[in-house]
Amino acid sequence: MGSADFSTVPRPHAIVVGGGLAGLAAAAALSGSGCQVTVLEARRRAGGRAASFEDPVAGGLVDACQHVAMGCCTNFLDLCRQAGFADALRRDRTLWFIGPDDRRAACRPTRLLPAPLHLAPLLLGMRHFTLGEKTRLAVGMLRLARWRAVEGVSSPTAAAWLRSIGQPERVIDLFWQPVLESALGESIDLVDLAAARKVAVDAFLAHREAADLFVPTEPLGRLFGERLVAWLTGRGVVVEAGATVTGLDRGDRGEVVAVQTAAGPRTGNAVILAVPWRTAGKLAATVVPAADSRVVGSPITAVHLWFDRDAIDLPHAVLVGRVSQWVFRPDDAPPGYCQVVISASRGLLDGDRDRLRDTVVGELRRAFPAAREARLVESRVVTDPTAVLSVRPGVEAIRPAATTAIANLFLAGDWTATGWPSTMEGAVRSGRIAASAAATHLGLAATPLTPDLPKGPLVRLLLG
Repeated sequence: MGSADFSTVPRPHAIVVGGGLAGLAAAAALSGSGCQVTVLEARRRAGGRAASFEDPVAGGLVDACQHVAMGCCTNFLDLCRQAGFADALRRDRTLWFIGPDDRRAACRPTRLLPAPLHLAPLLLGMRHFTLGEKTRLAVGMLRLARWRAVEGVSSPTAAAWLRSIGQPERVIDLFWQPVLESALGESIDLVDLAAARKVAVDAFLAHREAADLFVPTEPLGRLFGERLVAWLTGRGVVVEAGATVTGLDRGDRGEVVAVQTAAGPRTGNAVILAVPWRTAGKLAATVVPAADSRVVGSPITAVHLWFDRDAIDLPHAVLVGRVSQWVFRPDDAPPGYCQVVISASRGLLDGDRDRLRDTVVGELRRAFPAAREARLVESRVVTDPTAVLSVRPGVEAIRPAATTAIANLFLAGDWTATGWPSTMEGAVRSGRIAASAAATHLGLAATPLTPDLPKGPLVRLLLG
């Protein structure tokens, strides 16, 4: 008998609907498993919410909303390394806090002590707290790390629990609120305590490098809409922009046999829906849980400011006790540009954009001496009303898994059950989880998730 010729055997074909981070991460994982991959993106370019717009003052691109990662975001950072642009993420170990009295605190964890003791210099560096408040904060952090949900009992909100254990209001207002709201994108009066605990453990306590910031030094639209797409194309992935999916055709056995677009049907052996919750529900209502009162988006607002000179002398800072939460001065931005990001911004100043701009400018001028002499040239307020999934009590119970009742249909997106809040890391994890499930269905090798940063013995002892 002659040897079999497998060169004519067609490779399985997976269709990814949605070209945001979740969809692109799914495509990246599948492209390494010997699968043909097509990404269908409705917008003019891929990248999803990690998008940029044309700078109206100096030209070039400005991010619609500043995104940052942390050292604990192992899968997001791994995808950036794979795609060859990890060098476009600047690693910062110093967190700048500017207190209500405008005093600055450069807070930096140490690599000389094991986790969680590495946080001692960061905590002691917060000049806007008294020694007693720092002690109460440390105790609150440890109690949060050791908290466990009780099966059958609804978790409290972060704010309610913090008050129940006696955290001072100043500590709540000047630490817990800005830190948790920035990490989770939602008010601490609404977020599930379990989500707050994940931030405390994974982003601060678990590892000496967990709290390191990774700040993009190029526009997000270029990193994800161009460089990541180019890398995927080089691996044989077809990324089609402007391809709106209008429906899914089902076969006699219930499987998806075609993806309908304006240009006609597309056929594949597996389909991954990497689109927002409600869009997925419209395309596959029988397998995506219906949105209810627990499924709510949380808004994030970015205030873009162009001054006639450099007004911000730090790369980024947490502004505590103010309307402004974070201010960023991007590396690639023209002189005079900065961006203020405000999470959980629903109803902010009654939606008055001019008042918000004036408030933010006034806060910057009090906190940064150079801003007092700078003249505002241009401004833009950008709000995404459903920027992230609001991680309220009860929402984890209805976040769907990647697999569905339809054998060849899979779900991805930061709203799915990843164990992470709605972040870039959560999006990448969701894409990789869905890709792994699809690969298994197709009989291909599945790619595992990148492991979390390892927890040292002292941390494991602390967490019980």
